[in-house]
Amino acid sequence: MNIRKLLALTMTLSLLLTACGGSSSAPPAPGATPSDTASVVPAQGERVIKDNINAVLKGEPSNIDPHGNLELVAFAVQTQIFDTLLRKDADGNIIPWVAKSWETIDDTTVRFFLRDDVHFHNGDKMTAEDVRFTVQRACEKPSSASIFANFDPKKTAVVDEYTIDIATKGPFASIFNYLCSTRGGIVPKGVLETVGDDAFGRDPVGTGAFKFQNWVTGTELTVARNDAFWGDKPASSSITFKFITETATRAIELESGAADIIFDPASSDMKRLSENPNLTVHVGPSFSTMQMMMNLSDPTLQDIRVRQALQYALDIPGITEAVFGEYARPADGVIADTIFSYKSYGLPEYNPDKARALLAEAGYASGLTLVMALANAKETQDTAEICQNMWNAVGINIDMKITAMQEFQASCRRGQNQVMASAANYTTGDPGHALYQYDTRGFGSSLVSPSDSKVDGMLDEGSRTYDDQARIKVYQELQDYLHDQVYIIPIADKMIMYATSNKVENFPCDPGNTPYLAGVVVYE
Repeated sequence: MNIRKLLALTMTLSLLLTACGGSSSAPPAPGATPSDTASVVPAQGERVIKDNINAVLKGEPSNIDPHGNLELVAFAVQTQIFDTLLRKDADGNIIPWVAKSWETIDDTTVRFFLRDDVHFHNGDKMTAEDVRFTVQRACEKPSSASIFANFDPKKTAVVDEYTIDIATKGPFASIFNYLCSTRGGIVPKGVLETVGDDAFGRDPVGTGAFKFQNWVTGTELTVARNDAFWGDKPASSSITFKFITETATRAIELESGAADIIFDPASSDMKRLSENPNLTVHVGPSFSTMQMMMNLSDPTLQDIRVRQALQYALDIPGITEAVFGEYARPADGVIADTIFSYKSYGLPEYNPDKARALLAEAGYASGLTLVMALANAKETQDTAEICQNMWNAVGINIDMKITAMQEFQASCRRGQNQVMASAANYTTGDPGHALYQYDTRGFGSSLVSPSDSKVDGMLDEGSRTYDDQARIKVYQELQDYLHDQVYIIPIADKMIMYATSNKVENFPCDPGNTPYLAGVVVYE
């Protein structure tokens, strides 16, 4: 997937920032002979590589199951533990991984030829049956079913021990993109059938460069180098992921030397971190958008005049500047400007008087009250509070509910919320993924709950269209419709941000916020 509009995101950055990307962040070359662990140990007199890397996440995962959660903090760990059939290199190109090659059999079937030297962390060999089981499971589990909705588990079939035909329900242009995602992480059939989902989520077994070692609930999770890994082995023997929700505390961990890498530093901390000679900040394009979603099954929000009033009441550039500074741009489209088929509509008009007039026309001249739900993340809360104040100024009272991410997602699925503030990162970078929340038939319907067959039809057409220009046309028509109907209020297209010690090398700044850390080297 080509990353678009990069210049629009990066022109304002300080020269002190280290841009993301570069060949050094690419994963090890597919098909390479596994390197000897000793090859990464420096000779006497050379720099010493740290034995353990300390990385800090913005929260604790509920589990580490590729098909068991929707949490970026979980994805960040899963990508170290689980291999996928395919991966993306530093430039976003799809490359072989545990599938060494593939061929298209017909419009709905792709045959994958697997490596024969891949083992799970318990020593069992990975085979085509594990891949078949993975696809079937991904289609069934609620957290992955939306991504795998177009896959056909019944027709996905083992050809032989290291060959599998993966089937889709119809022509599906995103098949390779989705198989690269963390939801495509290959799981061991035998282990899952023995221990069950819950135990597996807390003690996962994959085939990746790192294997699960230990989990201290509420504090940290450690993965250890997989010395039997089929590819190039990591330089360090382990990574400890600490869970710290407070952005200021995450920054202090890095500044004090207690952490080597922090995920998601606050925009307000970036200038200070960039000026520290012992640190490096990494900034680049992302697939992330701060947005206000609306539950379209709610009678109040089914009135387009109310949705229009909510949008007119918001000063989008002002909110973006106040929350993100130079590390985001005001959103002018339905999807992030890094995502294939993005279309700009210009910034929405800020007109509180028009918002009041629309509310009056809809029967709310004396005001109304809406419930807004959000997860307890700083930038989301900051955005929500500013929106709350702006809405209050036009007569819309907001009852704000702040919960942990897991409860926020559960309440969305239950359809309990009216307005939802969300920093959504569509990690695949695929337009079908970025727009799936409008599908009335999948997981997304429980987020915004539209009842709109026109949307479903365009989503289906986009997913089965292989020609890039034809896909752009379909997805832009869908964006036109969603924009005109005010099905969502995009606030800001965010940049991806990390900060590291300046002793960290080869750090990959991933637009989906799931960097693969096997190639990272940290020196003492």
